[in-house]
Amino acid sequence: MRGKRDKAMVDRVLGDKARAVLVSDFYAAYNHYLGLKQRCWAHLLRDIGELVETHPKDEVLKQWAEAVQKVYQEAKAFQSDDEQERIRSQLEYEQSLLEVCRPFMDNPLAVQAGLCRRIERHSKELFVFVANPLVPADNNQAERSLRHLVTSRKISGGTRSPAGSHSKMVLASFFGTCRARGLDPFFECRQLLSPPQL
Repeated sequence: MRGKRDKAMVDRVLGDKARAVLVSDFYAAYNHYLGLKQRCWAHLLRDIGELVETHPKDEVLKQWAEAVQKVYQEAKAFQSDDEQERIRSQLEYEQSLLEVCRPFMDNPLAVQAGLCRRIERHSKELFVFVANPLVPADNNQAERSLRHLVTSRKISGGTRSPAGSHSKMVLASFFGTCRARGLDPFFECRQLLSPPQL
């Protein structure tokens, strides 16, 4: 039930006509989005790092983690003005990463098997940033833009009512949009609250 509710929320926020590149973590509610997706490398690398910390004596795991990191660093460093070369390189990086993961996907003794299967499942969504340089490789900017709201909620204990939470989120979204577009929030509020000019 929760999965359907989360998918509906994603659809409501993105709209049914949204076809931009969605940069997100690996949360399953984003899977049915029909547009292009770039999965967040910061989340993937964090999960790999936590796995290495949990199994500090596993040398094969460390070598695998370093190999994944190497493919990512090469992809991040890649630059080209030629669109066809960028698309070709995206496919090459996808294949390189799958080659790093294939030996472990079905190995019940490999602790990285689950992450390897995740990489395989989302392989077409990991290097969109190579083909399209305007797409970031992670969603850090989006998460940073929300961090102050999370901090505020922790400090204040929340708004204590659904209506208050809704109002706070609508206003935060409005002011965030003003900031992102370089608009004066005070002026925009006055425009919204002023009677229409006939």
